[in-house]
Amino acid sequence: MRATLSLIVLCLATMAAKAQQIPRTVIAEHFTNTYCSVCALANPPLFNNLSSFPQVLHIAYYPSAPYAACPLNQHNKPEADARTNFYGVYGATPRLAVGGTIVPSPWANPAIFSSQLPVTTSFSVSVTIDAKGADSVATTVSVKKVDTSSLTSLDLFGALVEDTLFVAAANGEPMSMDVFRKALWGNTSLSITAPAAVGDSLVYAVTLPVHSAWNRNRIYGMAILQRSDKYVVQAGRSALLPPATATGNMAMKSGLRIFPNPASHTITINGIERETQAIVIDAAGNAVTRTSVSSTANTIDIHTLAPGIYTVQIEGYAGKGISFIKR
Repeated sequence: MRATLSLIVLCLATMAAKAQQIPRTVIAEHFTNTYCSVCALANPPLFNNLSSFPQVLHIAYYPSAPYAACPLNQHNKPEADARTNFYGVYGATPRLAVGGTIVPSPWANPAIFSSQLPVTTSFSVSVTIDAKGADSVATTVSVKKVDTSSLTSLDLFGALVEDTLFVAAANGEPMSMDVFRKALWGNTSLSITAPAAVGDSLVYAVTLPVHSAWNRNRIYGMAILQRSDKYVVQAGRSALLPPATATGNMAMKSGLRIFPNPASHTITINGIERETQAIVIDAAGNAVTRTSVSSTANTIDIHTLAPGIYTVQIEGYAGKGISFIKR
């Protein structure tokens, strides 16, 4: 199926609206590789740092160099490589751009994110995503001018992202987070003219086919608005793509569903029909907690668990359990 693109210009009434800048969403663009041993050392401190900043967006690109055999770049090398070249870091991983600026490792210092959180902007970016038939994804990106600004020429990059892949990487990493899957507009960003008046919006809609390698229940949309010097003016992301047969943000197994995933404080299990026991098991196979659950009491407190991958087994239900990530 060929991608379709449409542009709708909306002029919204502004008389009742008061112009005011809004917080800029910080985004961390991460260049990594499943064969990269240096990445396996540098990435965990980054993710631990990000866990303290849930408002910071993250996207991971897997370029074809220096490890061409990386399984996460096999079906979309040109677009992953193009974004890497955009920042001039092709051929070396790991690398990190925060707010459009390359930040040297190590990335454990909270200041790389906290220093950017007080920044405000004159533009908002919102993203929505929905299924288009059985084999396509419809994404809509809206750029709105919320305060006066002298900016006119901007670049808009959009992507479809898979929030978690449980891949046993060659470098020992057990999972990959926020994996870039597809650019909304190909190898380059859209060059746009910013909305002229406060309150005006530009809305871009694109429909793309779903690749067979994606877990569509974990797909979301992301957009990054930038100046010509790569400074990120604003960014935004959508919720997860609603599954065809279940509520979004759930992993399914043996009729049971767990959400949110990843989670920081609690998880909820839907599909339990009777009172039973839920056992949380860590990656080493150790039972770390056991809780009584039922159709109504189905929430488990996980806030004391260390970050990592866990499995929940429900006694009396078939299957090996339901995996989740503790952030």
